[in-house]
Amino acid sequence: MEPRIPNGSFCLFADNVAGSRQAKILLVQHRDISDPENGGSYTVKRYVSIKEPADDSWRHTEIPLEPLNPSFESIVLKDVMEDDVRVIAEVVDVLG
Repeated sequence: MEPRIPNGSFCLFADNVAGSRQAKILLVQHRDISDPENGGSYTVKRYVSIKEPADDSWRHTEIPLEPLNPSFESIVLKDVMEDDVRVIAEVVDVLG
């Protein structure tokens, strides 16, 4: 997540992310994620949600998880059910 989170830095996270997640830097878990940086089902990326109406509510059509570093590609989750993506925490500070 360079340049916002330099390699070797520590991050301070806050759990229970409330309200809109749009454009926040989040720690996210999804079983289909294979993050190229660490190979796991967790990643720290900028969260973007593309939604469409569904019945009396809405549903995600895509959730692009975007890196800030242009050397990496976004992780795009498609047709995601709300319970499939777990937002663990939000980055609130970076400690050098």
